[in-house]
This record gives sequence, C-alpha cells and structure tokens, in this order.
Amino acid sequence: MNSVNREIDMLIVGQGLAGSILAWQLIQCGKSVLVTHDEHASSASRVAAGLFNPVTGQRFVLQSDAEVLIPAARELYTHMEQQFEQPFFYEMPMLRIIKNEKELSTLYKRKTDPVYSAYLGEITTHPSLNAPLGVVEQFQTGYLDTNALLDCLKSYFIENHSFISNQFIHDDLETTAAGICWNGIKANQIIFCEGYMGRNNPWFSWLPFQPAKGEILTLKSTAELPDQIINGGRWLLPVHDGNHKVGATYDHDLSTTRPTEKAEHGLLGAMQQLLIDMPDYEIIAQQCGVRPNTLDKNPFIGFHPEHHQLGIFNGFGSKGSMLIPYYADLFAQHLTDSAEIPARVDIARIQ
Repeated sequence: MNSVNREIDMLIVGQGLAGSILAWQLIQCGKSVLVTHDEHASSASRVAAGLFNPVTGQRFVLQSDAEVLIPAARELYTHMEQQFEQPFFYEMPMLRIIKNEKELSTLYKRKTDPVYSAYLGEITTHPSLNAPLGVVEQFQTGYLDTNALLDCLKSYFIENHSFISNQFIHDDLETTAAGICWNGIKANQIIFCEGYMGRNNPWFSWLPFQPAKGEILTLKSTAELPDQIINGGRWLLPVHDGNHKVGATYDHDLSTTRPTEKAEHGLLGAMQQLLIDMPDYEIIAQQCGVRPNTLDKNPFIGFHPEHHQLGIFNGFGSKGSMLIPYYADLFAQHLTDSAEIPARVDIARIQ
C-alpha cells in the first residue's frame, strides 16, 4: 500500500504478539494506527508454543497479578475468536512432574495456601510418565496458537489499511515537536515492539534486556501420548492438529540464532526422560527463536525520558501469551486516557 504523506496517531514497529495486540487495542480505542513489520526478520512469537502457565519454577511460584492477568487474556482471546470465527486459545490441564524431595516439600506448602487452590490440584501418578514422586495437576493452563492469531490480525490490519511490510531503519526516523516522521508517515507517537532486537534500538539500548534463545521440536507420532501438557523442566505439548511440540531450550549464547543439532538431541533426550516408553516419531520441524527477556523479569513499557514521542512495549519473555493482553489494554488506556503505568513495568524504574 502507498503510505506516503499519511498522518496517524500511532506508528507501531513490529507485528509480533506484543505489537499486534497493542495495535488491536488502540484501534478499538478509536486511534488511527499503522503497523510496520519486516517480513524477513525473525519473530519469537512465530516460534513460541504460546504456553499459558501461571505457576512456574522449582518453587512453584504464582505469577504476580494472575487473578487479573488470566481473566484479561481469556476475555481478549474469546473476543478475537468471535471476531475471526476460529479458535486461538486452547485450555488444557498440565501435569507437572515432581523431580525431587525439595520440590515435593515446597509443593505441600503451596497446597496449604488458599491462593494456590485455583491453580494446583492433587498429587497423583501417571502410568506413562517417568515420575517416581508423582505429578501434580495444574489448572488454568493451556496454549495460544500464536501463528493463527498473528495471521488473522495481519489480515485485519491490511484490510483496515493499517499495515505495511517494511524494514524499519532507525536512522530514517525524525522527531519533531508535534511527533515523529518516518518515510513520509507522520504520527503523534511511535511505539517500538521489536522483541529482543530492542536491545539495538538507539533510543532504548540502555534498557537491560537479557535475551535467551529457545528451540522447539514438532513431532508426529502414531503412538498414544498423554493428552495433557507434560512439564518436567522440558515440556511435551499436544497441539490441536494432532502433533506434539517438545521444548524448550534456554541459551543466552546468541552467536547463532539457527536451529542446532545439539538442541535437537537435548530435546529428544528430555522427552525420553519424561516418558517411560519412548514412542516412534517423526520430526516435522525444528524452530529457533529469541525470547525478549529482561534482567528483572518485568516488561518494558513507557516512553523515552527525553523524547516523549518514542515509546516501547516489549520484554514479555516466555510469558507473552499470558501477560500481553492485560498490559496492552493498560498501555492503550494510558495512551488514550492517561491511565497510570504500574511502576514495576514502567521503564522509569530503570532510570
């Protein structure tokens, strides 16, 4: 489309999950939005399994504000499923393998806390899993089909003349008293949603990103595998097309962002440790993405301290499918009605 000499409210850089959902929310608020995306750039959102899990880690820690994050995500995905007439979010219980006595002791303590009652079930056994100490069923878990959602949102943006495929060159951006100008496009504000590449953004490179590469396998098997998400450090996810995904590696070495044979062997070995009997399988795909993690594990939301036309919405790491809906709505309200950005996610905390 011809975007020369357009005037809009918001220019959004990046059409991953963060940029797409924020753009959607702003359009719902009546803002004129243009999303620009480099089709050749890698996107962690296109690789991510979209896992939705509010209780994580060896200490079974409940995600802060889970009681508002989860309803916000469910509400948004339900609305989008109705809008596009296809499913995106698949609720599915998770079986968490208890790996040692320390985890078992921690789990018993969590189960005495009423706050955890909506998320943790009984400790049981499973005949297919290598779990001598048992498994605990986790609730309010599932996965988001990020590719299907992003495809629908891209089509929606194109139909609404709100999308251009273009590599964003930072040097081409001009800031003005009234906003910004980029390739003939004038906007009141620009919001960068660039994933881990945000660390190379000249205006936001001072933010402490801590990106981590992750690889995932997609497998096809004729064997009968568990129909729950299996989590034992690595995870096994049954997806709606009948295949299974195995993931994910975690590596801060970004010397290569391509799939590796080492990761393939590691993931297959992890799957073998999860299951008592390793099934026959065929590897359908091996994918690699880089999570835009942050040093303090909280997202980066807000505006440059000197150039208030320049904003950022980034740093959701591996929990984007659960966190982004709530924070995108909150940030959209901030951009339209001056709602306050919580201090724990506001980039002002870093300054």
